[in-house]
Amino acid sequence: MKTLKKIAAATATLAVAASSVAGCSPSIGGNTQKAMTINGKEIPAGVFIYYTIQAYSEASAIIQGEGTTAPAIEEVRNANIDEIDSTSWIQNKATEYCLDYAGLISEFEAIGGQLSKEDKDAAAEMAEYYYSMDPRLAENGVSLESMKSIAETTYMETEIFKHYYDFDGEKGCSEDELKDFFDENYARVKYVSISLTDEAGEKVDAAQEKKLRNMAADYAKQVNAKTGDLNKMHELDAVKEDYEEYVAKNTTTAVGETTTTTTTTTTTTAENTTTTTTDPYANERLIQKLTSTTAADSTSTETTTTAEESDTTKDTRLFNEFIFNTLKTGKAEVYDYNDETIYVVLREDLRVRMNEDDLWSEDHITEIQSVKYYDEYIKFIDEKTNALTPEKNDSAYRRYEPFKLELSNE
Repeated sequence: MKTLKKIAAATATLAVAASSVAGCSPSIGGNTQKAMTINGKEIPAGVFIYYTIQAYSEASAIIQGEGTTAPAIEEVRNANIDEIDSTSWIQNKATEYCLDYAGLISEFEAIGGQLSKEDKDAAAEMAEYYYSMDPRLAENGVSLESMKSIAETTYMETEIFKHYYDFDGEKGCSEDELKDFFDENYARVKYVSISLTDEAGEKVDAAQEKKLRNMAADYAKQVNAKTGDLNKMHELDAVKEDYEEYVAKNTTTAVGETTTTTTTTTTTTAENTTTTTTDPYANERLIQKLTSTTAADSTSTETTTTAEESDTTKDTRLFNEFIFNTLKTGKAEVYDYNDETIYVVLREDLRVRMNEDDLWSEDHITEIQSVKYYDEYIKFIDEKTNALTPEKNDSAYRRYEPFKLELSNE
């Protein structure tokens, strides 16, 4: 969970400037083959170098800020981050990552974990992929074996999580309790987006708006006249088809270009619509209840005032609150998303789809467990990691200072 993000972050396409670095790429040898010892475990220099490169990329991103051009290596070298020089910041961050790495290995051993051949093979494949993506790794003496060791901790982490938070884990919950959590925090939603703007993106006149609102109200009545979950879902598909045909007849532009998508979860293009589908769930959305932790920019009403929200964020939050606090299961309603868009929206019973062939498969269960326990798990692991103390090899820290490495990825 934490580790996989670290691997991916180091190979992200940060546009690091092609400034030259004095000196040759370091080779690992002498008394610098290990960077530190943690909990009796020697941390290879290659692991430390890998995390140093990652920490450098993070430092570069921090200095870049909102800008579009990555800072030159020399600019990063001369910068201060969190009131300390960049070299110290990068090495401190790399040390933290090494502590995480060692902590996961130690905890995995403590629970008697054993990686399967399949997990080891998958870790090797992951390592080879990321190793090939970033030439700086080989140039700086990081071996493929070090990368495989790092990749294996991602699979160790999964096993650690399952050990503690699966149904039979000491920190987990029962299957019924997890289903309750899923039902309380997610919603099955299907909706049709009706635009109140014309081809030019201008608001329609009052007469046309009234017509569109009446159309939306009629659509909701059509859906509500049906009985049963599946029939309502199919009727909403028919409603969507009818609206798209209306748009096509009243515009010279393709439907997909005239409908207005106002949230990342709305799909209104004709090519993504199946009007006579045998799968009533095809156009459904599974929406998570927003909280202070799930909102990407902390837009929960508990932590942020509406004055601090962007219009788009506010629209999303209010729609989310409508779904979870107002919209009744099994009843279609018309919702004013904003001044330009209204929805005909239907929420259906999530438990209908909680079966092993659908939303209650093993993978889905693991995903819901990770959502429920993520914060608790991170705190648990951090407490164990924070109890570890690195015994640094000063020679290695000097030899592999970030700006002695080859940092340009061009």
